[in-house]
Amino acid sequence: MSNKVETLTEGARSLIQRAFKIHHPVYGFSTTSTQIYDTAWVAMISKAVDGEKQWLFPESFQYLLKWQADDGSWGRHPKTKTVGILDTAAALLALFRHLKEPLQLHDESPEDIRLRIARAVQSLRIQLAAWDDILTTNHIGVEIIAPALLIYLESEDSNLVFEFQGKQMLMDMNKAKLARFDPESLYRTRPSSTVHSLEAFISKVDFDKIGHHLFRGSMLASPSSTAAYLMHASVWDDEAEAYLDHVVNLGSGNGHGGIPGTHSTAYFEFNWIIATLLRGAFRRADIECSELFGIGKIILEGFEADQGVIGFAPRAVDVDDTAKGLLTLSLLDMDEGVSPAPMVAIFEAENHFRTFGAERDPSFTSNCHVLLALLQRADRDQFLPQIKKVVSFLCQSWWDCDGLIKDKWHLSHLYPTMLLVQGFIDLIWHTEHGAFSDVFHPELLSRVSICIFQACLRTILGQNLDGSWNGQPEETSYAILTLGEAARLLLFKDLQSVLTSAIRRGSTFLQSNHWTSPDQNWTSKTAYRATFVAEAYWLAAVKVGLDPIGETALSVGHSLESPQLSKRMNGYLNTVSQTKLFSSMPFWELRASFVESMLFAPLLRAERLKVYDRDHMGISRDSYLDIIPFTWIGCNNRSRTYVATSLLFDMMILSMLGYQTDEFIEAIAAPAFAHDTVQLHELIDDIIDRNVVTHIHFTHSPIRNDISKDRDIVKVSLQRFVNHVLEHKQIRKASPEDQATLRHELRAFLHAHTTQIESNAGIMRPGRSSDGLSWHDSGRPFFDWVRTTAADHVACAYSFAFNHCLLSALIGDGKNVFPTVKENYLVRAVARHMATMCRLCNDFGSVDRDLLEGNLNSVDFPEFVNVPSVLEKKRILAELAEYERRCLFHTLQELELAATQSAKQANSIGQFNKRKVKVVRYFADVTDFYDQLYLVRDLSSTVRQDQTPEGDME
Repeated sequence: MSNKVETLTEGARSLIQRAFKIHHPVYGFSTTSTQIYDTAWVAMISKAVDGEKQWLFPESFQYLLKWQADDGSWGRHPKTKTVGILDTAAALLALFRHLKEPLQLHDESPEDIRLRIARAVQSLRIQLAAWDDILTTNHIGVEIIAPALLIYLESEDSNLVFEFQGKQMLMDMNKAKLARFDPESLYRTRPSSTVHSLEAFISKVDFDKIGHHLFRGSMLASPSSTAAYLMHASVWDDEAEAYLDHVVNLGSGNGHGGIPGTHSTAYFEFNWIIATLLRGAFRRADIECSELFGIGKIILEGFEADQGVIGFAPRAVDVDDTAKGLLTLSLLDMDEGVSPAPMVAIFEAENHFRTFGAERDPSFTSNCHVLLALLQRADRDQFLPQIKKVVSFLCQSWWDCDGLIKDKWHLSHLYPTMLLVQGFIDLIWHTEHGAFSDVFHPELLSRVSICIFQACLRTILGQNLDGSWNGQPEETSYAILTLGEAARLLLFKDLQSVLTSAIRRGSTFLQSNHWTSPDQNWTSKTAYRATFVAEAYWLAAVKVGLDPIGETALSVGHSLESPQLSKRMNGYLNTVSQTKLFSSMPFWELRASFVESMLFAPLLRAERLKVYDRDHMGISRDSYLDIIPFTWIGCNNRSRTYVATSLLFDMMILSMLGYQTDEFIEAIAAPAFAHDTVQLHELIDDIIDRNVVTHIHFTHSPIRNDISKDRDIVKVSLQRFVNHVLEHKQIRKASPEDQATLRHELRAFLHAHTTQIESNAGIMRPGRSSDGLSWHDSGRPFFDWVRTTAADHVACAYSFAFNHCLLSALIGDGKNVFPTVKENYLVRAVARHMATMCRLCNDFGSVDRDLLEGNLNSVDFPEFVNVPSVLEKKRILAELAEYERRCLFHTLQELELAATQSAKQANSIGQFNKRKVKVVRYFADVTDFYDQLYLVRDLSSTVRQDQTPEGDME
């Protein structure tokens, strides 16, 4: 191993030396991959030479011709449709310009150019028609660049008109952006981020008034923006030409005409290289060389030149590079005289840090970099408010994210995941070593621990069979570094062998060179790869792979370990492993989901008395709290759905309230309204119709001593329950249609409980046998009852409606989730099949308890009279439940087809239509799992017949 370590160390030192060596004193350097978009703009520059107009960089046009795909496109990317659209549109524009004016280029015939244009136009139309990630794309300036390109193209050919599904949405984004844009701002001294995208403002600004923004020949280090300036300024700028000439001949295109999207990226690459190596695996003493400190000096000079902040290049300041620069200088022990104060003053916003002055939405990774930089500082205590702000922002962003985490500067979720884990584990380490005393509330730290665990577990679950992540080297490096951090965390103590195996398999992949092309997941206007940065991640990841656990194993997280975890786990693991849904899941994965679930337990228990004071209701211990988190977490991990953590927790609370409402009705409401259920029905209607909000403080003394009248207790408790469901902050953001459905289902749920009181009173009359065969309800068929009152009685239908409201609010922009007649009909059919299945399984599991407590059960109906035994009755219930299950999953298939069809008919875009059905399937899995649990054991608490308060259930 020592030889491998030395080889990697030499490689790290060599990388540092090469980066320092290629740094140009004026133009810096860039190892970022070439981009068709910028190449196209440079290819369109013409200049009069000896009185004759010529294309200035013909090699760039040749580059475009070389890389046009057979389908006519350029730059199509597997993770974002925006890249292919912008690349194809820009290259097509260059073809039009060269067809109109071939100038000195005669190698390509006009007919060949026309054929290329025709193929490009066809491809662009196809790509625009499929552009469904407009809202989620975060490429720099897409909302101004894409509309501008379409206008430029239409001006080249009057027959070109681009109409597509997302055009109106794109233009709305464009309008909103331009409403905040003042052209006069470009004429002022202070540069803005708009300078980076001047090509989007042709004919909108006076290019003769913006030459003062040119620095070392470039417009904010953007070749495309510089090209636009050079093309449209009335006076030729030799400095800009010299810059572009350097980029063409000595840039990452190596003189072949390809142009990177940004040049220089020296500060970016220097900082990422050093911070990655020193943070990831290498000690400073191992890679020390004169070039290392030479790089540190260049970074220091950059901070000085831009008044305490830096960017990826001079004058292009941003919080990302500033924070990474601060971290790098701290790791090099060269941070004396450099403070985070200017970064805080310039980039701090109300609840997060901005990447730069004007941005459409905040960056997750930028705030991760700020956290890592501040935690590394010796003077971190001076920035406690900022640290707390960033931690809260990152935590809430993770909790609210539907699916895997996303960021505007990177297309891979593994990059922000890695940064989050690094930052939050550092935070926990500092907290456990005496820092931040009383700064962070235990609830926030609990939420932080959930973020860490989810991030690490989802990384493990995403590994391919070949050891890679998505078959890409840089993404695999991120994942390995994430799992290397996970090995430090005590929460992963039972998964150390899993971590070791995953890291080593990933490292083997990295060393095999078995990938077709390197990943290009960094985003700018399009997407790119930074070769030196990728090499740094590769070196750090392979180094971690040599010793996956390392000296710091299990050194963090002592304050997060649950002392009750190991005591409870084995029993529940055994129960869950017997269910059909989880019987084939690998044991380590099942165990990991249980660990994640237990992290929610303190948060859930903190909610248990906010609606019902169940500790004084005379019922047995609420053991269902131990299993509720897993029902949502286990199914989430099993299906890899990864719904928002906030949605998970809201549904956990709602599941708890479902059990508690059942307990409350049986223990308190039933005795209080035993002889007058009509009034209870009226009370329910009144509460829901008025939606009264009552704030009454709970005490922990017996309820009967706190409020004199039992009916007042019922009223107050039900008001509080209805308020929690209907006045939830996310529910209020849902569509009116989805809120109305929730209100309807909630009303049906509570009325069904009241009807159950009436039914129970009938069944408890003398003469009921031990087989429970004495109940009759005016000849009402079992089929009718089980699909209506009985199905309404379980919490499934209103919980399903609650989930729809969360979907509408969190990812549906407040729109009706299932808007068409067919969708609405089918989703209600889904709800009815689920609720019926749930009631049948519930009754299967509670036959004995219902007999003991005098509750109406399915087997009490006359249809079961001739069934000879309880065992046979339960077998029939199980068969009927399986029938409803088959109906459920058939209806889900129909719903998916209907949602797809309605999206096409409505000319809508976006991935919401696919996502909403996937989340519905996830909910169905949770319901199915609950039903399978009922087939194994009865989850409900028992109502004590003597109604004696049980006291502290903890």
